[in-house]
Amino acid sequence: MRFITVLLITFFISFNVHADGNGEAEKPFNIGIGLYDNTITYENSIIDDELSGTSISIAYAISDQVGLRATFFSLEHDDVSAIDSDGYDLVAYIGSGLASNGFKAYIGGGIYKEEWKLGPIRETFSGLQLNGGLGYSWESVSVDVILGLRDAGDYEDFVNAGTAVAVSSMFLVSARF
Repeated sequence: MRFITVLLITFFISFNVHADGNGEAEKPFNIGIGLYDNTITYENSIIDDELSGTSISIAYAISDQVGLRATFFSLEHDDVSAIDSDGYDLVAYIGSGLASNGFKAYIGGGIYKEEWKLGPIRETFSGLQLNGGLGYSWESVSVDVILGLRDAGDYEDFVNAGTAVAVSSMFLVSARF
């Protein structure tokens, strides 16, 4: 994961700040912290898995319509506090308002990977995901609400309780530059 972080930071730093048609500097970089939830609902189980915790996010708006986001999260199971989860999401978005001040809306897709830990037991889940979000950007701060629909195949194999639906959500406050 350290290699991915260094690669993303190098990628983001390699771009210059854009300017919009009014001569105002757009702010394509966002670094934020947030609340992150992951819920997996199983078809043949009376118990669902719900995990919640915190996240750190790095985003770069290639333009006002295209952006990239990497999110790293650390979660704890809501019912079984001995279960922890760490992972990341890598997502590309299309939308509007991604680099400028004001309202923004976007949708996109990417990958996720997470590892659940219970003492010495480790289980890794990964796959594709669809994401979308709404937010608002001021001069130096941005707020986003992001929802993701994950490929639930690994969760289904792990629990063996039939079909599953996996949804992630994040509330994010970011500094813009």
